[in-house]
Amino acid sequence: MNAIIISNKSAPYVLEAIGNSDISFEKVGRFTPEQYWEHCQAAARINISTFITDLDCVESKAFMEGIRQYKSYRSQVPIIVIALDRQDDDGVIHQLADMGITVITTAPGTSPKPIVRALSKLQPANGQPQAPLSAEDPEFNLERVKERIYRYTSNLKSRPLYGEDIMEMELPDLPVQERVILKDRIIGTITVAVIGVESKMGATHFSLMIANYLSSKGYRVALKEANHSRDFTRIEHAYEGIKDFESQTTRFSINGVDYFKSSSSEDMSGLIALGYDYLILDIGSVDENDWGQEFFRAGVQLVLGAGSEWRQPQLIRFRERYKHMDQSNWLYCIPFIEKLGIKDIRKELPGNLIYRIPPHPDPYKNQSDSDALMNNLLKKYMGEKKKASTKNILYSVIGVCILIIVLLVIVLLIKL
Repeated sequence: MNAIIISNKSAPYVLEAIGNSDISFEKVGRFTPEQYWEHCQAAARINISTFITDLDCVESKAFMEGIRQYKSYRSQVPIIVIALDRQDDDGVIHQLADMGITVITTAPGTSPKPIVRALSKLQPANGQPQAPLSAEDPEFNLERVKERIYRYTSNLKSRPLYGEDIMEMELPDLPVQERVILKDRIIGTITVAVIGVESKMGATHFSLMIANYLSSKGYRVALKEANHSRDFTRIEHAYEGIKDFESQTTRFSINGVDYFKSSSSEDMSGLIALGYDYLILDIGSVDENDWGQEFFRAGVQLVLGAGSEWRQPQLIRFRERYKHMDQSNWLYCIPFIEKLGIKDIRKELPGNLIYRIPPHPDPYKNQSDSDALMNNLLKKYMGEKKKASTKNILYSVIGVCILIIVLLVIVLLIKL
């Protein structure tokens, strides 16, 4: 049986592929974030073979949160996501794929009809049946242990416990192998430095895009004004929306990101000590402040340059200027440039990765093409905070059972 939470656009094709009789839970339409999360939680409460949902039924950020909530309850249930009219470099699709989720997508302007055939093939009844858990599978062993513990603790409640019962009870060995986790938790603070090969390259705007992207993924993010532009004061003024607003604070927060103005007293070690997942350094031009050296120490080194043909030589001069430094991790990011221009720059800067920054006027709003860029830039540095694993929970249950057994043995010995 299936659970489906889909949009009106994809509903006819999904229903054609799986049939009305094979649905245990069904919600169709466009939902608010709260409605979508509620539907995901409701679907997680029932036993199903496949969870099918649709990117068009709610906004992207709420969609990803709903998927995470569902996976936290039903990590073993396959999830299929329908994504109609999506570009190949769509950031949400890439993120879903990284999570091990099957995505059925169609290109913009094409018919959604092919999803019927694709979805039909993915159904266990129509395609290859899913392999059952083997006895060597850690998840199988975990489920077997939990079942034995449940049966045993049920007996404790229903009848007296005798010494021979304790000696005869055998729990299977816990598996040593852990589940493979593609994205582990972040340890320490990852520093992302944004620098321009000259002034007015848009380092602050790009830093805002990065900070808000990471914050939308649930990370703790700090953004440091590592220059003397005083742009953060103007950003705070615009955010407050109060005429003649003046603030004497050296830090403020917007949408979960903590901003540290250039006037703040925290140095690099002080910022690291605050325990953020990510620290973004808006350095700007290396010649105009004292934070330039932090670029060469950062874990993620992003270099902004101009795409116009008459300003491209600045990129080459910047590279030559620091040829004595390790440049293997430099990522060049170029705004306002066509794909042909990117190819020309790649010829001039062999050995480094060159990325095109898509037009993104409002850094506080997500864009699929910008999300795809951020995913490419940061995916090797991104992690996922671990929730309590099944194995840890299982050890806790076993510990409680052992404690109960010990207490019962003590009681029996006292009575004897």
